Amino acid sequence: MKLKLLKRNEWSGKFLAALIFENTKTPLGLSKKEGQKFVSVAGEENFRSQYKKTILLRSGKGKQRLLFAGLGKKKDFETDRVRVAVAKLIKRAEEMKISELGFLMPEPTSIPCSIDSFIAASVEGAILASYHYIEYRTKKPDDPVSPRLLGLLFDSNQVISRSLRKSAVEARTIAEAVCYTRDLVNEPPSRKTPEMMAKLATRLVKRGRITAEVLHKKQLARMGMNGILRVGAGSQEPPCLVHLIYKPKGKSKKTVCVVGKGITFDSGGLSLKPSKSMDTMKFDMAGAATVFGLFKLLAGINVPVTVHGLAPMAENMPGGSAQKPGDVIRAYNGKTIEVLNTDAEGRLVLADALAYGSTLKPNLIIDMATLTGACLVALGDEYSGMMGTDQKTIDRLIALGKEQGEFFWQLPLADRYRAHIKSKIADIKNMGKERLAGTIAAALFLQEFVDKKVPWVHIDIAGPAFTQKDWDYAPAGATGVPLRTLAAFIRSL
Repeated sequence: MKLKLLKRNEWSGKFLAALIFENTKTPLGLSKKEGQKFVSVAGEENFRSQYKKTILLRSGKGKQRLLFAGLGKKKDFETDRVRVAVAKLIKRAEEMKISELGFLMPEPTSIPCSIDSFIAASVEGAILASYHYIEYRTKKPDDPVSPRLLGLLFDSNQVISRSLRKSAVEARTIAEAVCYTRDLVNEPPSRKTPEMMAKLATRLVKRGRITAEVLHKKQLARMGMNGILRVGAGSQEPPCLVHLIYKPKGKSKKTVCVVGKGITFDSGGLSLKPSKSMDTMKFDMAGAATVFGLFKLLAGINVPVTVHGLAPMAENMPGGSAQKPGDVIRAYNGKTIEVLNTDAEGRLVLADALAYGSTLKPNLIIDMATLTGACLVALGDEYSGMMGTDQKTIDRLIALGKEQGEFFWQLPLADRYRAHIKSKIADIKNMGKERLAGTIAAALFLQEFVDKKVPWVHIDIAGPAFTQKDWDYAPAGATGVPLRTLAAFIRSL
């Protein structure tokens, strides 16, 4: 989708679009006189500007057509409503095969947010809603086709400032990074083995800004990263650890380490999953995909922070050399782990990555993982669970997530549950009590591999990383959660 910022009188397309608040007579971006005429006709069609509702109207001359999308009541406004409303416009445009759509921008005084935020949310909503993963489908005439051109149209008296153009460009960069992340997660598992993902990581390199190092099987063995090695032992595809590094143009103010679980397919290993639980397990590398997506974004923007991205990659398969329930492995930091369930493998690869990340002397570690079904049971499929040792960062991520339309709920990192993962024959075991506090037990396990001096936040994205049904601006499949929140946090530093 091509974006252009234009004056309204420069637009020659037949279709215009605008947003409107409930119980108002003037759509955003239209004059009072022009707007009232359209609102009156919309009312006759029982359109009351309800949130998520759309309507198509014609001008009096019949040549120009106007799409409206409702924002709901002004008192209920949140910036994410702009993303959702624009997404509804894009979906309606797809149904109508509209190739060019002009979106009317509001007067800054008519909206309860900054015009920069409005533009950014509009661009994100449009691009994210137009995403379709049809790589392996034969194209059909009735397939949805998104507008090839979206014009952001300003009143002739408004100044299209450098700041507004920057907001649109950055929003596009973020949305495209999310689409890239979605592509990685949606890709069939045989097309994204650990080594294939490692090759993709090298394509993210940007001279003077982003470097990539891949630790292969022999290096992992020399370093004692047995968590990654043993999880990948049952597969013919060797495991690896991807290490991406972003350095800013100027002086770095902080160092942040982001870690993402990268199980490119999870059969459960010898603790084999039921077949119905296995058909979506290509998404078990969504945490690693988020790390890749973040570096895709960092290649296009500048933030005064050093960022390390770690993605432990492995296939969890039940081959002849697979680890067995009852095995004991020694992780990178020397702690021993009793493996009671080979389907609790994500925490094993993360153990090595978190311990290694701690040696990079970061000011903060954030890890993201499709870690526990228990989180899905506790919070449903739209909330991620969050725990950690840095309350300030947790609060900040939750607040930023709400602005981004990505939702998080803090669970207690309850020290009294640490006994759940105590082993009689090793330092720790990879399972807690059956059906009790599984998400918390997994987080407590991970904490054992983070240096106590390093602030740390864990995000369990098992619920929202992949959806079976369309969301407002995410079609069924990979959603890209929590990349936009992570990006907002990194940028805010």
